[in-house]
Amino acid sequence: MWLSFLAGLPQVLICGVLVFSAGWWTPLVAIFALSPLVPLVLLQEIGTRRRLEPEVLGAVALLSVAVTGAFYWVLYYKMH
Repeated sequence: MWLSFLAGLPQVLICGVLVFSAGWWTPLVAIFALSPLVPLVLLQEIGTRRRLEPEVLGAVALLSVAVTGAFYWVLYYKMH
């Protein structure tokens, strides 16, 4: 869980800056900005809702890392 957050921390900061100039792309930028935080939110126990199974949390964390990788690839592609 923490690995997906650490890998996505620069992504959150970059998207925080981009959201002000994104125009029509703002929803996509918001999704990219929030994706590293999803595993951490799911890790918490909220009210009577119990924690999810470790396999589900791991899958969500891997998906978050994949989205982060896609974000960095798009950023690299746009810079060249």
